Amino acid sequence: MRRLLSSLLCIALAAAAASARSEKTLAYGREQVWPTAVRFLVVDEHVKVIEKDPDAGYVLFELKDDGKMYRGSLEVLTVVRDRRTSVRFVLQIEDRPDWLEVAMLTRLERKLRSELGSPAPPPAKDPPKEPPAEGAPKPNDPKDSPKPDEGGPPISPTP
Repeated sequence: MRRLLSSLLCIALAAAAASARSEKTLAYGREQVWPTAVRFLVVDEHVKVIEKDPDAGYVLFELKDDGKMYRGSLEVLTVVRDRRTSVRFVLQIEDRPDWLEVAMLTRLERKLRSELGSPAPPPAKDPPKEPPAEGAPKPNDPKDSPKPDEGGPPISPTP
């Protein structure tokens, strides 16, 4: 019986100590989204901002939910993938389920789209190069390249 109770207690403590972390990457510039993200937290989500640093790209806040205060953070990171600069939002709220973070990030994305418009389309990829047709000279080969030595006397290029 004691073993069962201790196992249940360990599972409950591990579940309570777990903290979620949700991410969303959008194709906006960091300078564009920073003011909108901070305004979103204060005005739309009604959180109390404890600390913010635009240069480091983070906001620490307190969220009141069900009569309790929960600490959270929002990080705004610049990422480059496939020659495209984007911004990644990393949201953490202690002791709250991850669906709450995902819902908050979805609302933030909706606000960014309404205020900044749709993100820029990805840059065009280079078209694949087709191999030259058979018998056509290769672009790196000069047209009048000397023929390989076939065992005869050397031929001078000048008369």
